[in-house]
This record gives sequence, C-alpha cells and structure tokens, in this order.
Amino acid sequence: MKYKILCIGKIKDQFYKDEIEKYCENVRLKGHQLEVIEFSDEKIPEHLNDKIKKQILEKECDRMYAKIAKRDYVIALCIEGKEITSKQHQQYLELARDNGCEGVVYLIGGSLGLSDTIKNRANLKMSFSKMTFPHQMMRMVLCEEISRCIMS
Repeated sequence: MKYKILCIGKIKDQFYKDEIEKYCENVRLKGHQLEVIEFSDEKIPEHLNDKIKKQILEKECDRMYAKIAKRDYVIALCIEGKEITSKQHQQYLELARDNGCEGVVYLIGGSLGLSDTIKNRANLKMSFSKMTFPHQMMRMVLCEEISRCIMS
C-alpha cells in the first residue's frame, strides 16, 4: 500500500527530519511506501480577514488536492476531526485496503488549517488531540503512528 503525507510547510529541525526518515524506512521494510510531500506555505498578511484567509487556504490546499488520486483514501488531520485509538486507525487503513483504495493520503494544513474543499474530500477527519502541537512534531508522530499500524 502507498501512504502519502501531504503537508504545508517544511521541516527545519534535523531531529524531526531524522525521526521521520526512520519511520519511513520502517514502513518500506514492511513492503509499503510512505512519502512525505511538503508544499510551501503562503505568506499571511498582518491584517488577516476571512476573505483573505479563505484565499490563502484555497491556494495551499489546491496544490495538495492535485496530488490526491480518485481512488485514494483521504484522512484530513484537523481539530474538529474524530479522536481515535491506534487500533481504530489500523482498522481504517485495513478498510481502505479492503475497499480497493490505491493509497492512503494524510493531509496536514499550515498555520491556518485546511480548506473546507479539501476537508470535504476526506474520507475521515481525524484529530490527535484538541490541543495544538507544533506541525513538525505532529508530522513525526503521524509517521510513527503509520509505522505502528503497519507493523501490527
């Protein structure tokens, strides 16, 4: 199975880069593919209104949307998403495989989140917590979680 993480922003800290690569390698060793695709974030103006916010979200998410295949199972990471256990996560991945999905695509937005358009494409809206965490850390945690689901 192919797994992709589409995310806004780049990892800057070498520690996170190394950990993410380690988890990607674990997935490859199990015969799967895990690819992290980073997109640059849009500059956020000092005075942000709803119209400009929507435009920025659409620009960022349009680039992500272009990397989603018709038969991909899409999981959007968003605060309003469902909090699930690792076992439930694994069950969603098995469901995607059993339903003939080509791959599983995870979406991580930038500091403004994800557009409604791309969230509506998602098969599952998932949240790790109602708290806010640094994007670099969450990307690493997601890679570890995918690795854990595949290893089980």
